[in-house]
Amino acid sequence: MQLLQTQAGTIRILDTGGSKQAIILVPDGPCVLEHYREIIQLLEPDFRVIGFDLPGFGFSYPSFKFDFSVSQMGETVIEVMDRLKLPFAALAFTCANGFFAMYAAQHYPDRVSHLVLGQTPSFQAMRQWDRQIIPRVLHIPYVGQLLAAGLVRQLSAKWYDKALPSRSEQKSSFVHQADQALLSGGCFCLASLVQGLNRTEDSSLQNITTPTLMIYGNRDRSHQHTDFTSVSVHVPEAKMIKFDGCGHFPDLEQPQQYIQSIKPFLRA
Repeated sequence: MQLLQTQAGTIRILDTGGSKQAIILVPDGPCVLEHYREIIQLLEPDFRVIGFDLPGFGFSYPSFKFDFSVSQMGETVIEVMDRLKLPFAALAFTCANGFFAMYAAQHYPDRVSHLVLGQTPSFQAMRQWDRQIIPRVLHIPYVGQLLAAGLVRQLSAKWYDKALPSRSEQKSSFVHQADQALLSGGCFCLASLVQGLNRTEDSSLQNITTPTLMIYGNRDRSHQHTDFTSVSVHVPEAKMIKFDGCGHFPDLEQPQQYIQSIKPFLRA
């Protein structure tokens, strides 16, 4: 682990190093890098794996001016790559983080070799999900941030109730790891993320030609009405894989199947 000082703030990063094909992972909050230990260990024999907490999540602390927009998040990804002297990499991002990966691919096509998205629909479908799942008060600037900060552990635990399949045996470990991070000073700036996403135009991400694989779980109760094929609005040639019995985190819930799915795609 190391800390990078960036324009977005202090970024906590893990880099396995080496000269192998690079893949970048970012946790889907309230998950943190510690949730990704197994997947990083499985990827490390074949890839240089870089993982980092996004600004405002885990142990990456945003600067005062950071606005959580898709553009600033995407630029942060590129800045991290610059700091690591990484000419290009595959980006494996999930849920709303997938939009940050798309931004990087659209604006820096020579820096992003592949996109591996998880549980990322179109912006329009994500907005519908937002209205159904995210409490309205979190959309109100300052008020939302204050409420989210006061209830951060409760919001974190409730999210796993919605995101994981009912009676999931993995739920307790997900909740425990996230709770330990929050108790140790970790961030979960949900209100700021929601507000940042709402400042982005749906049409700002389109006609992305980067080779893209989208993996989704069909037991994600928070997304039970989401059409994940809608991501083709932004990435017309995206390939789709469904993980049966999987919730919101295909990379973490079914890591072996995830690895088997992405390896041939990244090597094609």
